[in-house]
Amino acid sequence: MGELLLEELDTPSLLVDLDRLEQNLQHMQEKANAAGVKLRPHTKTHKMADIARLQLEYGAAGITVAKLSEAEAMAAEGIDNIFIATQIVGKKKLERLRTLAGKATIRVAVDSIEQVEQIASFFGDQVPVSLMIEVDTGQHRCGLESPEAVKLADFIVGRFTQVSLAGLFTHEGHAYHAVDREELKRISLRAQRDLIEASKRVEDKWGIQCEKSIGCTLSQLGGEILPDITEIRPGTYVFYDAAHAYFLGHSNFCAATVLATVTSKSGVERIVADAGAKSFTIDQRSSGIVKTSGFGIVKGHPDLLIRRLSDEHAVIVPGTSLVIGERIEVIPNHVCPTINLYDQAYAIRNGKVEKMFKVHARGCNQ
Repeated sequence: MGELLLEELDTPSLLVDLDRLEQNLQHMQEKANAAGVKLRPHTKTHKMADIARLQLEYGAAGITVAKLSEAEAMAAEGIDNIFIATQIVGKKKLERLRTLAGKATIRVAVDSIEQVEQIASFFGDQVPVSLMIEVDTGQHRCGLESPEAVKLADFIVGRFTQVSLAGLFTHEGHAYHAVDREELKRISLRAQRDLIEASKRVEDKWGIQCEKSIGCTLSQLGGEILPDITEIRPGTYVFYDAAHAYFLGHSNFCAATVLATVTSKSGVERIVADAGAKSFTIDQRSSGIVKTSGFGIVKGHPDLLIRRLSDEHAVIVPGTSLVIGERIEVIPNHVCPTINLYDQAYAIRNGKVEKMFKVHARGCNQ
């Protein structure tokens, strides 16, 4: 690629600030190292194999993905240690899992006897993946409460000798609903203690070592890592977003923005930019410690509010400080679904495009 300046990019475009990205990768790896745990970042945030490779270069032990198709996209790019943190059900997906397991070391989430029986029946005497039991520590989405998670572990270890139980994990995503930092810390510590207690019961009964894996960027920002935890799986830390900026009180860590152009102006009442719901997320957080205002933060313009979005337009108030043709960068409220809207991101340093990141796992929802 010849040298390309930021001002030469068309809009809307997805930008990644390389200095901030590298800072974020380093800080989280240092946190993991200081706590003596493995970092297995969740790549559903960025969906980019180039950034996953950077995370591994900084010291990550492997990656986490949300879907089987994300794992396939990452394995196709040579990444060979992957945890699929959602449950896989059905013959078609198990056939794909078998192919994937020939290319990479794979862990898979389970939270029911039925899933384990499907996997054992499909693969027979040689199951090429190891299992991680999901523990529900308060999010009330997938997973089992601790006593039931222990029973599932007993079922796996006692009945299916050909199946490897790697450990237990939780996603303490309910931390995002905390009303203050103290509640955030309580949620984080409670989730870890529940996970550790269940894991130790399995270890004591069966004489095995369990991975004890937690995963939530916000809890890493606001809490400590208990000594018995062995792995953390934050995802959003790679870029952060407006929700985390409201929590932190600044946007200095926010590495991903959407570049847009002011295309319309109505006196001092409002301006309109050419990036809407099809360019960055329409998500809002209406309460709690990460409550957001509007539909994103206009970088460098704390006076502006993105009042509403339509498919291709952002309506911003007031209309006094910008003119038609001026360009803005928007920090999205929720960066993960924003990334999934783009084929590529422009990696920027000192106002120049240093490289391009392909969004390898864009649309990988199966």
